[in-house]
Amino acid sequence: MGGVVVYEPEDADEVEGLPWAVTFEASGGEDWGSFVCGPYLRDDAVALAESVVSQRRGKVLAVVEPLLPVEDVADVLATIDELQEEYEEDEEEA
Repeated sequence: MGGVVVYEPEDADEVEGLPWAVTFEASGGEDWGSFVCGPYLRDDAVALAESVVSQRRGKVLAVVEPLLPVEDVADVLATIDELQEEYEEDEEEA
């Protein structure tokens, strides 16, 4: 089943001013590789995602999220570590 998933941070200030991207993925029995479009302003990214999903009638999943500013390898590794910790915490709770 397709749809639009929009990243909604608890603190909107942390993503204010960042560019946004849309990742389109196959859904509803479709089979094709995902791809990323952007950068856009947040509202433009959401509008694009909603329009594509409505035209493909549930056969596309669109994920709208901010592009994170990454300065160097250490930033990427720190982000990966944070995401792994969050995932492990979620797994322990489940």
